[in-house]
Amino acid sequence: MNSWRRRLVDLATVTAITAIVWLWAAGQTAQTRVIAFDAIIDSGDPTRVAVTPTDPLHLTVEIKGSRQAVLDATQSLSGRTIRLITGADGVPSTLGTHELVLRDVLSVSPAVAPLGVDVTAVTPPVVRIAIERAK
Repeated sequence: MNSWRRRLVDLATVTAITAIVWLWAAGQTAQTRVIAFDAIIDSGDPTRVAVTPTDPLHLTVEIKGSRQAVLDATQSLSGRTIRLITGADGVPSTLGTHELVLRDVLSVSPAVAPLGVDVTAVTPPVVRIAIERAK
């Protein structure tokens, strides 16, 4: 009888471990999702430096990562407006006209980078901004 009991315990243990590993792996499977949100680029000090355009940029962003990271990023970003500050967030701070590759900017942005997803594509891919002294 002990032999059957031991086999049953072993079977239950192996089944439980298999289920735990399967659930963990399902959460780590790479996923891709497209989300939409707005971004505003500003200087952080509008009394000294002005950035145009001032209107929010409507972005469509493709992200890739583990299932859980993609879900978390979707909840954090979808429908929101994030701020990108000149001199940080991958946005230059020097006066003049600059073309920003939004995929690169968003990849290092504190609003996106900590979420654990890769930004694989952005529409529009590039935006032109002008940084001038405030009037």
